[in-house]
Amino acid sequence: MTDRIAAPTARSSQTVIGLSTGQPALNPHVGVRTLGSGASVLPELSEAPARERPWWRHPAFLVSMILTLLALIGAAVWFVIAAITDDSVRVSGLSISIEGGNAHLDWSGPDAAYTLYAVDADGSATDLTQLVRGTEAWLPAAGPYYDDSTCFVVRPAGRTGDVTLDPAGLESQRGAASCIADAAS
Repeated sequence: MTDRIAAPTARSSQTVIGLSTGQPALNPHVGVRTLGSGASVLPELSEAPARERPWWRHPAFLVSMILTLLALIGAAVWFVIAAITDDSVRVSGLSISIEGGNAHLDWSGPDAAYTLYAVDADGSATDLTQLVRGTEAWLPAAGPYYDDSTCFVVRPAGRTGDVTLDPAGLESQRGAASCIADAAS
């Protein structure tokens, strides 16, 4: 039977695939030898020795460092927001002087953003914030910004609410008011 599979006879013109002289037989029934070494497919794994982790690579240390960094970033953000929205900004010492026909408003306060309103005799308020430079504002006489009955209200930019000349309202908004009639020439 081995002769018949290993070499085709002259009578039959069929070729047998997988069998040739000098090649191992793939069919175990025919077999001269089988492929493989007889050992298991996977190698045996030996127990790896336990290695001590450095202290800075422990998960608890890494988590605590990440949380510390997040807390520091949060504190820095809180500090910046608190500085920007500082409630201690207060306008004090608002004075008006007329110099060469122009009104000059000057007040005391920290370096912050302020709003300026012109309040007419009828109580209507006009926003003149674009004229504010630091803690002063210049109102040209040629502009329609004021007349003899106009009063000015200066308050921190973060304050909202109605513009009023009432001292209690100004105090609650940390602002100040002064009128052209009180101006020093």
